[in-house]
Amino acid sequence: MDDSGDPAYFGRLVNNLWGNIPAYDILNVPMNEGDSIRTKDLTMCFAASGDLNNVIKTINGLPLDYTGRCTLVINDFHPQVAIRNVMILCMLLDPWGPSAELTAEAVLHTMYSASLTSAQHEFVADWMDRIIKFSQGNPEPFHGEKSFNSRSSLEWWFPWHVDMLFHRIKAASYSRADCEADRRRIVLSSQRFDYRERYYSTLRPRHRAGCSHWLDTGILLPLGQPVDSYNMPNRLLYSADGKWLLTDSASPVFAWNPLDVEGTRKHKGLPDEDYFGSLFFHIKQQLVDFISRARRFNLSILLFSTNLHSLPGLVDLAMEGRRKLMFDRVETSNVMDTTGASPIISNWGPCLNRKNPHATLLMYSKHYPIMVNNGTAESQPRDKINRMAMELYSYLRIGVELKDYESPKITITPEEFYFLGNISFATWYERFVEFGPVE
Repeated sequence: MDDSGDPAYFGRLVNNLWGNIPAYDILNVPMNEGDSIRTKDLTMCFAASGDLNNVIKTINGLPLDYTGRCTLVINDFHPQVAIRNVMILCMLLDPWGPSAELTAEAVLHTMYSASLTSAQHEFVADWMDRIIKFSQGNPEPFHGEKSFNSRSSLEWWFPWHVDMLFHRIKAASYSRADCEADRRRIVLSSQRFDYRERYYSTLRPRHRAGCSHWLDTGILLPLGQPVDSYNMPNRLLYSADGKWLLTDSASPVFAWNPLDVEGTRKHKGLPDEDYFGSLFFHIKQQLVDFISRARRFNLSILLFSTNLHSLPGLVDLAMEGRRKLMFDRVETSNVMDTTGASPIISNWGPCLNRKNPHATLLMYSKHYPIMVNNGTAESQPRDKINRMAMELYSYLRIGVELKDYESPKITITPEEFYFLGNISFATWYERFVEFGPVE
């Protein structure tokens, strides 16, 4: 249960370490700058990054022969997310570490697996020591920088509480047996059996086994791969006292576009029975592609952990004496759901690069339909809802074969509908209305 003791939530609801919005490329080069981007300098901000999926997807969207200077500002208010971000980026950018394949696998498991191999655990521990060493001697509470080669660098400005948490995580001592017991207590709770079964009911039988196996082991691997060597706890997914940091409904499945995952499966000739196996190879390929670009590009990354609205001023302060950053893209996740759009536009609109006609401030809303009049399906006329439902059922061949309801408006295939509507259907928190907090 969460810290408040509320029985409606299993796990810590505030720790959204994996995200539930599929990764997307905020540049979308083919639809915007096009081929001219190859030599353009770019400055982008991920103002409420959460995980690094959008960063990875965006850099992978740049051509391999990109020669401009790329500056990234990555911020997240949550201290655990900020720590994960600096750790993962250091591992990905370091050209002197293991091979790209080994690094990608180590980072993949650091991001999504509850346990690591001994070698992966040592890799993470080594970078914890190095990051603390880079930060020593600076007047700010937790400021450090690392140049990986003549082209790429990483710099971070974190408040004192992030520094304290980082040291607590590094010094933590708990057994894998104890922390694994806490993870299983949350994700396999008997009180949540009905929710798991209802999620399985929307999946094809061949995909249920992989999901069940992942919940049981906590290791993101193809089905059938041995997990015995994963015998060390992943300290970036547990609290300093060995408690699992995510809810029982959290899953890496929701963080990556299922159609992209299916595309990777087909490209690599993987069996369609194992969705989690396809997801493993998709994420690994994304990480390998990111490594090959990030270590080749002229790349400068600045990390922060502050409120989205105060970030512009903090960026200006950090860049004092250097060029002022004007952004070609600013991505703000779904913060508008809690603050509204106006303060985001007021704070970030002036930061856009006016010399770039494609400069964009991106805002995403998960709750827009319930925030506006007549936004929800229930608010529409009953005959309209019935028609839409019958058109969909007819299209999917679900017990309806009426020509009156065959709709030419639907442009995705039934196969695509399955992946988008079932495998990647938000979280249980959003799927089942009775999952909300007890009043």
